[in-house]
Amino acid sequence: MIDVVLVTLRELVRRRFVLAAILATAVLVGLTAWGFDHLVHVHTRRGALSPLEIATTSAVLTLLIAYMFAFVLAVAATFLSAPALANDIESGVLLPVLSRPIARTSVLLGKAIGVALLLGVYAYAAGGVEFVVVHAITGYAPPHPATALAFIWMLSLVMVAFALLLSTRLSAIASSIVSIVFFGIAWIGGIVGSIGQAVHNDTLVNAATVSQLVLPTDAMWQSAAYALEPAAMIAVTHTTAGHNTFNGPFFVAAPPPTAMLLWTIGWIAVALALSSWSFARRDF
Repeated sequence: MIDVVLVTLRELVRRRFVLAAILATAVLVGLTAWGFDHLVHVHTRRGALSPLEIATTSAVLTLLIAYMFAFVLAVAATFLSAPALANDIESGVLLPVLSRPIARTSVLLGKAIGVALLLGVYAYAAGGVEFVVVHAITGYAPPHPATALAFIWMLSLVMVAFALLLSTRLSAIASSIVSIVFFGIAWIGGIVGSIGQAVHNDTLVNAATVSQLVLPTDAMWQSAAYALEPAAMIAVTHTTAGHNTFNGPFFVAAPPPTAMLLWTIGWIAVALALSSWSFARRDF
C-alpha cells in the first residue's frame, strides 16, 4: 500500500497539481494581503476605522475566505480522486498492477491516502499562510484556526471517499459531475436549515439534517465556521437566532454535535469499504 501512496503522490506532482496549487495560493494570498491592507488604511467621513471595526470586519472576511477555501478544496478533492482510479481502469494501467500479488483494496486505499495526504498538507499550508497574513496586517487572529482547518480537511475527505466510490463503477467525468451535484445539494441543504431555524420551520430543519447525514460536508463546514467565529460573534448569532433572522452559512450559533463528527468518520470508513467491495468485484 505504501508503494501505491508514493506512486499516487508522484503522479499528482507530475500532473503539476502541486505547482498549480502553489501558484493559485500565491495569487490568493496576494489579493488577500492587498484587500486587508486597504481595510486597515481606509478612511471614512469619521476618519480611520477603529481597532474594533477592523477586527470585526476581519473576522467576517476571514469566514468568507474560509468558505471559499472549503469549496475549492472540496472541488479539488473530487477532481483528484475521481480520475485517480477511473482513468487507470479505463486506460488499462491497472491490469499489470493487479496481476501482481497486490490486493485491490491496497490499490484503492493507497490512492485514497495519497490524495488525502496531499489535500491535508495543502489545507494547512495554504490556510496557515492566509491566517498569518491576516494577523500580520490587521492584528486579528481567529480563535481556533488549526481546528477549523481540520474540519475543512475532513470535508475534503468526505469528497475523496465519495468520488472514489463512484469511480469504481463510473467514468472519471461522470463521477466528478455526480459528486459535485451531491456536494451542491448538501450545501443548499445547510442554507435551507439556516432558513428553517430563522422561521422556526421544523420541516426545513429536518430536511437539512437528512442532507447532512447523506453527505456530511455541510456539517463539517459548520464546525469549521464555529471554530473561526470570535466569542462576540457567537453571542450575537445566539441573540438573533430566535428573532426570524437568517444568519446564512457563514454564522453558526452552535456547532453540530460530537455525534455528527463520529458519523462523518464512520461515513468515510463505510464509503471506503463499499469502494473496496465494488472495486474487488469489477471485471476488467
